[in-house]
Amino acid sequence: MLSAVDPAGGDWKGRLKALGLGRKRRAPGEPPATRRDRRKLDAGEAGETMAAAHLAERGLRVLARNVRYRNGELDLVAEDGAVLVFVEVRRRRTAERGGAAESVTARKRGRVVRAARRWLVENPRLARSEIRFDVVAIQDEPFSLDWIRGAFDAV
Repeated sequence: MLSAVDPAGGDWKGRLKALGLGRKRRAPGEPPATRRDRRKLDAGEAGETMAAAHLAERGLRVLARNVRYRNGELDLVAEDGAVLVFVEVRRRRTAERGGAAESVTARKRGRVVRAARRWLVENPRLARSEIRFDVVAIQDEPFSLDWIRGAFDAV
């Protein structure tokens, strides 16, 4: 077990705190402290709102938004007729460093699948539905919104 006391006999955490260098932690659910991080969160929320509106216009019924679990998150959960759709929303300002759809990595897909499984356990009446994983990729400059149906499978 690590201790806050250094081998020289001093309290190094206390000294750092006295110098104003102590680590500040956010409370759960508290937004990030910096304006840049807040702007990114706001842009992400706006992207999810655009995606939800786009899907609703095409006949999907949005059941849930921003479902968070310890090991994953679901941006949108919707019904497309009898099909239950888990939607990952990705938004990029430009395609300079790759497009929004390209940013859905294998790791991210795994996190979405784990979150979807957990959501299904919590919502057993929908657990027998056919499942689909979609991606809504949004690019701001020039604006484009692409809905990729069946973007990936639960492996």
